[in-house]
Amino acid sequence: MMNKEKILLVMPDYSDFPQLFLDNLKNIGFEPFLLTDKVSKFRYKGLESIKNFFVKNIFRNKEYKQNLIKRHFLEELERNLSAIEGQLDYILVIRPDNFPVSFIKKLKTKTPKLIAYQWDGIEKFPEVKKYFDLFDTFFCFEKLENQENIKPVTNFYFDHLPPYYKEYNTENPRLYFVGLYWKSREEKIDTFIDKVSDFNVDLSIFIQYFKEPEKKNPKITYIKDRITFEDNLEKVKNSDILLDFVDPLHNGLSIRFFEGLYYRKKVITDNIMVKNYDFYHPDNIFVVENGNYKNIDAFIKKPYHDLPKEIVKKYGFSSWIQKIIKG
Repeated sequence: MMNKEKILLVMPDYSDFPQLFLDNLKNIGFEPFLLTDKVSKFRYKGLESIKNFFVKNIFRNKEYKQNLIKRHFLEELERNLSAIEGQLDYILVIRPDNFPVSFIKKLKTKTPKLIAYQWDGIEKFPEVKKYFDLFDTFFCFEKLENQENIKPVTNFYFDHLPPYYKEYNTENPRLYFVGLYWKSREEKIDTFIDKVSDFNVDLSIFIQYFKEPEKKNPKITYIKDRITFEDNLEKVKNSDILLDFVDPLHNGLSIRFFEGLYYRKKVITDNIMVKNYDFYHPDNIFVVENGNYKNIDAFIKKPYHDLPKEIVKKYGFSSWIQKIIKG
């Protein structure tokens, strides 16, 4: 029996994503380990609380406690890493800018192949540029010019989850979107709702906010708590069209396109880049260019156009992880 390749996943403790990664890695034969940015709660040691009181109130210096918290975070990360015995075949770090540089350097001592994946835009989190040279290969869903070890890779769908196919409802399709509130996105979504309100569609639009919007669209459901990935997938499965309103700081395709591929959902988007991909078909993906919604009613009424299985398989997690570790 062959030994399983060991891979350590280091990533933010974001929704139920870490478990999905672990399950998919196990499903395709890896022995996976996990470290997240969720560590034990910080507590003062010894006289630290007294010292903090004087430093903060007498010297007006609020950095002392913050430095203690940062040190605790690093120590906990290193302690959790040391609990993993031996060398690892691969270490994959997602959103490396969430972790201290010194910890990333420590990771390198545990593996011959240290890999990064930035699943958010580079310009959205520019601090990550300081991390480029710490990795053997650095993957991003955006294309970057003149960066030798930065390689583009698309997002993916989790292929250990069973596919679910619902026949496209041409009479009253359900249009689904969930995302964070941005001022720039608000206008796009309001315009979209105005354009499709005369059609026979079922709108299922969820916007998560941290600060309550000044005005609310009655056709949008506003939520404070994030929808889990599992709940999101249930909504994806029961929809007919996924909506994608591009983040102005992103230069790639969101995960919605790949969920659409796997679950055979159509997509309405304002991301014109999708036209360059082999899975693009005008019956399945409607691209809003320069605010032009011409012929969207005809698109909504057309059934889903089935794509070749080899194209769909190409964008699954199993293919994605092989690109990552071989890149």
